[in-house]
Amino acid sequence: MTPGTGLPAATREFPAAAPGIPADPPPVRDDSGVLVPPRAEAPRPARRWISSPTGVLVVATLAGIFALGWLSEWTRPAEAVSAIWWPVSGLALGLGVRTPKRHLWLVSAAVALVLLGPNLVHSGTALLGIAASVAAGVEVAIGALILRAGVAGVPSLKTYADLGMLLLAVVTAATAYDLTVAAATFVHGDVSEAITLLFSAGPRRAAGMLLVTPLFLQLPAVERKVRPLQVVLQVSVALLVSVLVFLVNHELPISFVAIVPPMWGAITMAIRWLLVEMLGIAAIASYGSATGQGAFAFPHFGPDLGGTLLQAFELTMVTIVLVVALTVASERTATARLGSSELLYRSNFETSLAGMLVLVRDGDAWQVQRHNDAAAALLPRLTDGVRDLAGLLGEQAAARVTTADGHERSEGLDLEIESLDGRQFQMGVVPLELEDGERSLAVQFLDITDSVNAKARAAEELQRAAEVQRALSPAELPSRAGWEHGAAAVPAREVGGDFYDLRIEGRYAVIFLGDVMGKGIGSGILAAATRTALRSGNPATRPADALADSVRIIDEELTRSNAFVTLGYATVDLLTGRTGLVDAGHGLSFLVRNGGTEVERLAGADLPLGLGSSWGEQRVDLAPGDSLLMVSDGVLEGWGDSVEDLVAAIKGLRADPAVSTPQVFAEALCRGADPGAESTDDATAVLIHRSMVPEGARA
Repeated sequence: MTPGTGLPAATREFPAAAPGIPADPPPVRDDSGVLVPPRAEAPRPARRWISSPTGVLVVATLAGIFALGWLSEWTRPAEAVSAIWWPVSGLALGLGVRTPKRHLWLVSAAVALVLLGPNLVHSGTALLGIAASVAAGVEVAIGALILRAGVAGVPSLKTYADLGMLLLAVVTAATAYDLTVAAATFVHGDVSEAITLLFSAGPRRAAGMLLVTPLFLQLPAVERKVRPLQVVLQVSVALLVSVLVFLVNHELPISFVAIVPPMWGAITMAIRWLLVEMLGIAAIASYGSATGQGAFAFPHFGPDLGGTLLQAFELTMVTIVLVVALTVASERTATARLGSSELLYRSNFETSLAGMLVLVRDGDAWQVQRHNDAAAALLPRLTDGVRDLAGLLGEQAAARVTTADGHERSEGLDLEIESLDGRQFQMGVVPLELEDGERSLAVQFLDITDSVNAKARAAEELQRAAEVQRALSPAELPSRAGWEHGAAAVPAREVGGDFYDLRIEGRYAVIFLGDVMGKGIGSGILAAATRTALRSGNPATRPADALADSVRIIDEELTRSNAFVTLGYATVDLLTGRTGLVDAGHGLSFLVRNGGTEVERLAGADLPLGLGSSWGEQRVDLAPGDSLLMVSDGVLEGWGDSVEDLVAAIKGLRADPAVSTPQVFAEALCRGADPGAESTDDATAVLIHRSMVPEGARA
């Protein structure tokens, strides 16, 4: 008990500080459990806002706005209503998206104040000058609020959606400026100038924002290193072409030629340097037009119309080039992810505790082409330069290993062999086909002479592989009156990445087929996990929602494995034939009508599981006689590796009298055009068919 309180020491409450006086930090307990006063901390020196990175950015940007504002006014043709270009608007909007949201109103007011001088000189009256400055502040606020809607930090420019949001912000902010300034001019009594401003001021400011603001956004990471000399060369060529188009050329309308270098740059350069390049092109085009040269020469069109055409050109150029650049960046990101997955597999090879060999045939003998450190430790003669398999293991053991070359690609061999020195090895041998078509064997082995545990682990791994393989296919397909179905799978290796399912609950059927990137046990385990997650949903749930629910279950596994899954997923109302389909990067779902004479591919543009998080849904109706078919890319490969060849095969098989049931049809599809050919990928097909006649009669 604490004296004077009647409470245990552990529950004693300390009095709160008086109003207006900062509360002291509560006591803490030392190692013995006794409450002791906290140590006083030395006061931290206050950091000046002006010296912080944000303060430096604000001051520097406002100085740039001030300088460019006067420069734009100084270069404005005397007879023009607006400046010939206005990069100030891009700087101002960029400042708005970079400063904290709570300071946005202050930044907008600062922009309006900094631009008051140029606006007063331009308008000649206090009313119009103040109105233009207020409009500039409103423009910053509106554009920044749109770009930062739902964004905690700095907005990004990495996807088409980001570009669409940027265009929306630019157009909306420029329109708000237009309307404000035009209204003030109208109130001032100059109706014709108000109309001219309404149609000419907006494009200039929109072009300035679209050219400059992206420099303040988060841009895609550079996946490929570009040498500085290459950047300098690219920018120099672009500026030289712009000089030829807008300064040397006097009559030919060849302004589109100036877009060619940025299009090249969109493929080879980072977006930030690409924006700098387009800024230079815009500056040259503006100067040429103002001096009466190039396709938009002001003496020919007039300063207002010529300026509007010039800014329309700049808006078009920036939009097209950014679309191309974002497409290239997206493809590079996907390629980088695939590359990192390949590096992961190579790392697994090199760091595996089991010995691994890659064998290639050299005449009648098999030579070790590649091995890991564990293999060298188990077979010391590898470090002495011996590469002949018979020299490493002995003739009899080598002969047993190389018999795998005559086996089916999906089977392989599991062996226990005795080497020259009497050691026992547990070996797994799988036939492979390299990219150049050369025959090869992959060998994984463990020394089980002194390690019974290693043998148990190997046996457990093989058992797990067999369980995964069985889990990828439903034990028995369901049946329902008026509907038929078929499914077949021909794996390219013992454990593949293909999986499928067809189940019926109540009035709904669910059919899906997916493919995990890669082969082997890892992809098989991911396939089983994905299939289990997809089966956990309610068949009556919309396909897009079912996928979203399933991805939440397996997203962590996909991220950790750096893998993704392509998938076709559909629900079928067995009473009406109404079907909803989601295509998550799979692209090999087909609607087969009129006995196979009509085949429609049901492909979408959504990303696979592991790369995307939302999916669109297609709706079709299965009439009597129609089928919904899903196949894997192994089936596509078996019929010529093109969708056109596969569609022709579907029509041909449906017209064949020997292909009498959906099951026979699925099996024939998986066999391919040449059933004896070696398959490099799993071939899987599943379909559901609405019968023309009641159950019991032949379809």
